[in-house]
Amino acid sequence: MPSAQYYKKQAKILLTWAKTTNDKAYANRLRVRAAMELEQAEKARAAVSDLDPLIAEFNDQQLRTRPR
Repeated sequence: MPSAQYYKKQAKILLTWAKTTNDKAYANRLRVRAAMELEQAEKARAAVSDLDPLIAEFNDQQLRTRPR
């Protein structure tokens, strides 16, 4: 899955295009697509943050079971 930063960059590009076009319908489609990209960015961010507790637990287990 691409990172949240990737999706945000795509949204920024789409919004730039929406500002530069003279076709209002096309600009609206680009804005909608940018909003979808921002939703994907949030999902990507949430997916990573959901893993943080699992990674911490795994690391803790590795430290406890490590032979001395």
